[in-house]
Amino acid sequence: MTNIDEKIKNTLDKLLLVYKIQPVGWGYIDCITIIENVSGFVKSLTELGIKVTDITWWCYCAIGGNKETGCPHGGGGPMSKYFDGWFSEMYQIPNVKIKDNNEIIPYIFNEWPNTKEYLPCLIPAFWLDVPDDWRNTVDCK
Repeated sequence: MTNIDEKIKNTLDKLLLVYKIQPVGWGYIDCITIIENVSGFVKSLTELGIKVTDITWWCYCAIGGNKETGCPHGGGGPMSKYFDGWFSEMYQIPNVKIKDNNEIIPYIFNEWPNTKEYLPCLIPAFWLDVPDDWRNTVDCK
């Protein structure tokens, strides 16, 4: 890894903590975030030169559930490192392919809420285009 790559990776790992992003596993695929942190995280990724390739959807399940939305949805997943609850993968909803980071904010805040798959409990997870051998430093166990 070059010094530039190492600096970018270290900055990315700090961003995961700042924006309370929880990657599923050791890589940078399915980096789950709450809606309130999407704009800042995407802006920071763009400034760092990291592209988002896909968005997947996860149901955030608060402890005790959410009777209004019928949570939990999906197929299960990890406890949240930052919030009181867990995430459940919505494997039934196809990935959204992203061509440019500038598509993300309009999609999540304008287009997505008008789709038939939309549920208010769903939050995005970003797939980041980084080298395959990069491992995040966030402890997600």
